[in-house]
Amino acid sequence: MNWVENGIAKSEFTCSDTRKNIFLIGDSIRIGYCATVKEELSEKAEVFYVNDNCRSTQYVIFSLKKWVALFDKPECVDIIQFNCGHWDAAHWNGYSEPLTTESEYAKNIQMIITLLRRFFPNARLIFATTTPMNPDGGDTGGVNPRSTESIARYNSIAVKIAAENGVEINDLNRYMRDWGSEQFKDTCHLTPEAFAVLGKEVARVLCEKLEEK
Repeated sequence: MNWVENGIAKSEFTCSDTRKNIFLIGDSIRIGYCATVKEELSEKAEVFYVNDNCRSTQYVIFSLKKWVALFDKPECVDIIQFNCGHWDAAHWNGYSEPLTTESEYAKNIQMIITLLRRFFPNARLIFATTTPMNPDGGDTGGVNPRSTESIARYNSIAVKIAAENGVEINDLNRYMRDWGSEQFKDTCHLTPEAFAVLGKEVARVLCEKLEEK
């Protein structure tokens, strides 16, 4: 939202005129690595993200307009990396169905892409695949279970729709494919050290995209 100084509305996110501008959208996994990305890219880009957990596809859809209003010049955002999947695939409170069915997920990913292009007309879009679960019992643990296999299905859906819409992929799931349980602190979240490694990988990929743009 905007804040007011001396009676004049000010935007929370001020885009740079001399460096590239990047907006990160995602759940608690993004929260875990975004500060590292910002630090790694500090000499090349302004990296913006909300403090809020961006949660599910539904939450992203109904929050986008609010997030757009944070920017002074949304048309100056160069890259948006977005992700939602863990919340969608989860069986909340052990319910028999996931929060978002696979068909609903497909529809929602398409809607997010369409809305991002409407609100940020000059941004290059990148979908970050949903990260895997802890290989040591993470598939069924917790009160909101989901599996690495179900996450793979949701990722496949998102990647297909991304390809149909010219959206690029940052395959974080593949990057973490061989990570062991020692890099997780619970069923899906990483240790601080592992989050830092993941953040450096995100920064590396985004740096490559900046050099291409």
